[in-house]
Amino acid sequence: MTHTGRDVLAGGGQMGERLRDMDWSNTALGPVETWPEALRTLVQLLLASNQPTYIIWGQARSFLYNDHYMPFLGAKHPAAIGRDILEEVWPEIRSELEPLIDTVASGDPVHVPSMRLMLERNGYPEETYFSFFFAPVRDASGSVAGMFGACSDITAKVKLERDLTTSDARHRQVLTNMDEAFVLLDRDFHVVEVNPVAERLTQLGRDQLVGRLHWDLFPGTLESPIGEMYLRAQATSRPESIEYRYTFGDGRDCWFDVRAFPVEEGLAVFFHDITQRREQEKAASLAAERVQLALDAGAILGTWVWLIPEDRISGDERFAHLFGLDEAACREGIPLGAAFDAIHPADRERVSAAIDEVLARGGAYRCEYRVLTRDGTWTWVEANGRVETDEGGRPVRFPGVLLGHDERHRVEAERDRALTLLKTFTETVPGVVYAKDREGRLVVGNRGVADLLGVPESQFLGRTDIELLADRSQAEAVMANDRRIMARGVPEQIEEEVRLADGAPATWLSTKAPWFDDAGNVIGVIGASIDITERRQMMQELEQSDRRKDEFLAMLAHELRNPLAPIRTAAELLRLAPGDQVTVGKAAQIISRQVAHMTELVDDLLDVSRVTRGLVEFERKPVEMRTVVSAAVEQTEPVMQLRRHTLSVETNGGPAFVLGDRHRLVQVVSNLLNNAAKYTSPTGSIRLALTVAADEVSLEVIDNGSGMEASLLPHVFELFTQAARTPDRAQGGLGIGLALVRSIVRAHGGSITATSDGSGCGSTFRLVLPRAIVEQDPAIDLPPSRISVSKRTIMVVDDNRDAADTLASVLRVLGHDVSVATSGFEALAVLAQRERWDAFIRDVGMPDMTGHELVGRLRECLQDGGPRFIALSGYGQRSDEAASRAAGFDHHVVKPVDLDRLTALISN
Repeated sequence: MTHTGRDVLAGGGQMGERLRDMDWSNTALGPVETWPEALRTLVQLLLASNQPTYIIWGQARSFLYNDHYMPFLGAKHPAAIGRDILEEVWPEIRSELEPLIDTVASGDPVHVPSMRLMLERNGYPEETYFSFFFAPVRDASGSVAGMFGACSDITAKVKLERDLTTSDARHRQVLTNMDEAFVLLDRDFHVVEVNPVAERLTQLGRDQLVGRLHWDLFPGTLESPIGEMYLRAQATSRPESIEYRYTFGDGRDCWFDVRAFPVEEGLAVFFHDITQRREQEKAASLAAERVQLALDAGAILGTWVWLIPEDRISGDERFAHLFGLDEAACREGIPLGAAFDAIHPADRERVSAAIDEVLARGGAYRCEYRVLTRDGTWTWVEANGRVETDEGGRPVRFPGVLLGHDERHRVEAERDRALTLLKTFTETVPGVVYAKDREGRLVVGNRGVADLLGVPESQFLGRTDIELLADRSQAEAVMANDRRIMARGVPEQIEEEVRLADGAPATWLSTKAPWFDDAGNVIGVIGASIDITERRQMMQELEQSDRRKDEFLAMLAHELRNPLAPIRTAAELLRLAPGDQVTVGKAAQIISRQVAHMTELVDDLLDVSRVTRGLVEFERKPVEMRTVVSAAVEQTEPVMQLRRHTLSVETNGGPAFVLGDRHRLVQVVSNLLNNAAKYTSPTGSIRLALTVAADEVSLEVIDNGSGMEASLLPHVFELFTQAARTPDRAQGGLGIGLALVRSIVRAHGGSITATSDGSGCGSTFRLVLPRAIVEQDPAIDLPPSRISVSKRTIMVVDDNRDAADTLASVLRVLGHDVSVATSGFEALAVLAQRERWDAFIRDVGMPDMTGHELVGRLRECLQDGGPRFIALSGYGQRSDEAASRAAGFDHHVVKPVDLDRLTALISN
């Protein structure tokens, strides 16, 4: 395929690639280089369009379409490319399509708002509904060479309307939420029901409509087509529809799309205002006509339409300039004689004869002559047009174009032709559609551009993004993208940040392609953009939710492994020393304690699930919050003592009664205190303040701990939200405690907030509740005991005393000499008690000194490479094992400990 062929088929996504790869020489269309100019231009626009668009070309009815049309074909794609649309693509609906295609082939555009089609695109019949638009495209001889069009799948809309016929038309909620007007008429055509849209469109209130006779409300409709349609629908009990123009008493002239459905009460009537659409269709029809004339002629200096019976000729601004006429008068229409005066006197007789001849026979018209332009010079023009006749053969309409003979006029006309055609397409599709020249000036923009910029078309055409956008950096980025696409000559799909007219930030998905002229030169860029801000935010929220879930599952696995470690070790101890009552009793206590801890974890998970879903019933009894505070302080006292925190409690005001569930409120305050203890370093301070006001009781928990980053504050009460995971587990958690707190507080009619000045600045949680005014087992066979081959000197270091003691007890039963330390500093102190050590078994996560830090300190103290360093951790991913080895550990063992493996590591 030549360079020109590639230019024609540039862009277009998947279909563009298929069209470029296809061998067209074996098709009815022939090689791309031989395609007529009209087809080449339409294919370029087809591939750039972001709407379902298609082309039918030639006697063979060759079918071309873009990516957005592909879903309609189902399994017929890609075999449908270049095939006969009636014989090979849609034979099952030929009877419906052929009359439409024949009508367009005769030169008339066709618009079908809705058509039922039984398609067989996936191997079985499907009932579908589509709306179509076909426009004829003529060749240089004036014959229709093909057609272009667009369609929409309206199956869902039609089926919804069909289902509504069986609905309860008087359901007020449905009526209120409808986006089109609804009127229910009884069998005598009195208004029974209306919705707000009907009131707005008629500008009559509900009390002015209901109970009144339709014919009295809207005079003249009984004898009109809409009245006949209503009577026919009622008589035949079949739905009817009509597009009807009505002039209200105040002079408003509106077009309505009206659909009437027979129901038990009478008629259910749906209608909406299509005035704007009808005006747009009229304008689009005129634009399409001018586009067609441009395609026929090749280069345009001006266009005109002469309404022959009225002797009124109207033209565009270029026509007015050429004939030296006033532009406004020319747009409105003037007698032909006023334009004829601008023709050179020597040419008038010849031009008059040519006009008389074409009026007599109809059809194509061509004549060359000189006109006196507005600047006072004589210019040769070539007039091309076509006389249209009525059913009786009488001439009624004479549209045409003026062509120039110099190169400058040809280039300008070629540009205007492309822009007019592009304008026709862009105004029929939603979204932001535009074209820019090489300097970045907007030369075409649809209504979406005007809405985005907040200015009318007259204020953005000819201006660049830097002149139009409020944010200069965003404008420069957009223009840089445009320059790159024009330089590379390759379409791109990119995301761009451009604020909306109201200043709101927005993200746009832009599909842009270079704009080529006939010679293959890049003359600008064309594109279409859609607002994906909402979709992008949803994706970010989904990713964040998924990330929180993964972090929660990882932490849950870690928290469950921790109690499993001493349980497994205690079980081994029971097996190795079944007759030692002291050892058995100690092991049983450890197992009971750790099982209770696991049960609390599971209960918390179940609890937050039930509370957040509203499955928990709370008591509603007077509760003195001072007793709640006292109970919560008592529950959290062991944690405070363990971490040597200073807890101060302050209360003021009168009785602090609230209506609620005392157990749940204690749970809330305990969770807040435990949370403060978790994120406050040892010896830190925590303050609890209870304040009583006239109608509320507030409680604040204030700590001087690690604080929170600003990014965490909006999400701190969301399920699974946790602070960053650290090896010592002093921060982080399951991410359910605060979510449970918020759910319980909201169930009590209260609120809770969190504030922090940042990392290291502590946190404040403030709880507010409405104040209430109150008056006063069998034995089992144990396997043989495992006895170690040789005695080793071992140090076990773990901040979990149960885990350390149970593991040490098992190792002692196996014959080893074992010492225990519960912190890094204690381990360094125990180190000096012996001259020789064979192995160190250390938990990686400890609050004062991590195992990674401790292994380096121990190796420095020992200087001897003989002892074996074994890491214990609840985390078992490859990255965790790699981190342990990098820190100096010889082995990384995941909790709960596999005693056989640990024994082997010690013995070898």
